[in-house]
Amino acid sequence: MASKKEIKEIIQSLNGNNFHATCPNCYDEFKLKDAGLFHLGDFTPEALDLYKAMQEGLKERRADLKEEKAKIPLRSETGAKAVNIGFVLERIAPTLDGFTFDQNDCRAMFDPIDYVIFEGLSSTGKVNKIILVDIKTGGARLNSKQRRVKELVEDKKVEFRTYKR
Repeated sequence: MASKKEIKEIIQSLNGNNFHATCPNCYDEFKLKDAGLFHLGDFTPEALDLYKAMQEGLKERRADLKEEKAKIPLRSETGAKAVNIGFVLERIAPTLDGFTFDQNDCRAMFDPIDYVIFEGLSSTGKVNKIILVDIKTGGARLNSKQRRVKELVEDKKVEFRTYKR
């Protein structure tokens, strides 16, 4: 392994002579004396300034990451609460004001959709329409299974069968 003195001599030689190099990324040619060559912690003034700026950037990034890490449990707790509230609302939705179906016509499934509504069943004893309903809160959207059920209903790929033993 070369000594510090030998390395300094090599760098001085490269800086003092007319050596050129090619950038491996952009293929531009440049003089080695313009590259700011240094070894380990023996920085050129320009390299030292860049090193200090990068260290400061890392320090700021570590502080940001520490702050974000501290927020993770709160976000997880908030998300879990929102999901739990959604589950509760799914179950009590037929009893809430604004639910447009007769709660006595509702039959709970909860997965993949929340309710099958047999419209008219409780008031007239005759089913006028069958409606599949999924309850969503906030910005929640249908998941892939629910979207598929919706597509099958829209494509009229729904059947009625009797099972006999």
